[in-house]
Amino acid sequence: MLSVVAVVVGLGMIVFFHELGHFWVSKAVGLPVERFSIGFPPFVFRKQAGETEYCIGSIPLGGYVKVNLGVGTETVSSVAWWKRALVVLAGPAMNLVLAAVLMFVVLGVVGTEVPVVATTVGTVHMAGLETGDKILKVSGTPVENWTALYELVEQQGSGEFLVQRGDETLSVPFDLSPDSVPGFTPLLPTIVESTIGMPAYEAGIRSGDSIISVNSAPVIDFSELQHEVSQFDGSFLEVVFARNAVVDTAWIEPMDYDGRNIIGVTALGETETMKLPPARAFTVSIRAALGGAGTFFTSLIQMAVKPAELIRMSGGPVFVAETLGQQAGFGLSRFLETIAYFSLAIMGFNLLPLPILDGGQFLFILYEGIRRKPASAKVVQVAQHIGIMLLLLLFAAVIFKDISRVVTRIR
Repeated sequence: MLSVVAVVVGLGMIVFFHELGHFWVSKAVGLPVERFSIGFPPFVFRKQAGETEYCIGSIPLGGYVKVNLGVGTETVSSVAWWKRALVVLAGPAMNLVLAAVLMFVVLGVVGTEVPVVATTVGTVHMAGLETGDKILKVSGTPVENWTALYELVEQQGSGEFLVQRGDETLSVPFDLSPDSVPGFTPLLPTIVESTIGMPAYEAGIRSGDSIISVNSAPVIDFSELQHEVSQFDGSFLEVVFARNAVVDTAWIEPMDYDGRNIIGVTALGETETMKLPPARAFTVSIRAALGGAGTFFTSLIQMAVKPAELIRMSGGPVFVAETLGQQAGFGLSRFLETIAYFSLAIMGFNLLPLPILDGGQFLFILYEGIRRKPASAKVVQVAQHIGIMLLLLLFAAVIFKDISRVVTRIR
């Protein structure tokens, strides 16, 4: 039941705000809006209010705002081409705004869950410390978690650690250069949270599994797991894991994300809620939304060169439903973060230069602005047919991928 509600709320919010962007700007520039629809026909709700018919469709795979953009067979609009271009771009822009607003709510209102990390040392690049050391104090100040430890070390720059090593308690001096960061990381358990649709999940790794080794190299710390994955340059990782005291092996094909290998797991452990001050949350949320959009577009361009990789990283309705349901189960902040991610994905998808999408419509209107005349109806019609065929192929591929995922899990 939670998954159903999560899908309806999540996708409904994304589609509503996207179409609301088109609607608002259409009204602002003087373009009549014939219909505002969430979902596609047949309609379960229709209401005429002024010049606009408001509808809710029974097929919840998107929505649309019906306006005359002067493209193709539509009557050439009297509204300036650049105003119509703004109408087209307003939908994707609203998706970006929605992502930023949701991230602000997560960071500054609801709070985001961060790991409660003990002060036991994992990977070390600092003289005097060893893996497994438990740091008790920093220059006489007791520390209970890794966040407090890092803050003290960065504030002081130099001092000494009181360290428990086995049955011994000893002092270890430290001295950081002004621009350096502490040369050690926390010892994080290799019990993982596995994200639906990512390589590890598709290979059989589930949340709560404990990773034992990667390519025959034992891993006792999550940073070691990350290192083995990032350094791998072959096809499949051999990952040995334990679940309910039963040891098994998964063969995982890492995916490239922003130039690095990932398999889609994070360290699983106790968390606490952290909120940022409003001003800080505002700047971080905007930066996160813009950064997410930039990374998404970069990845999209890279994958366009490799169509097979585009299909591999794409997900259809089943993937979206599973992901929203899974993240809703982890709490409100994770659910809102996921909606923000999908909002950015919808923004990027709609800006693809295909004639039936916002990106294609924008190109036709831009052509009109440059040439001082609209593209011919025949050219638009042919381009739209090609665009529809490409979209149908993409949809067929991602739906096949969804079905393949389900079948693989059943096996």
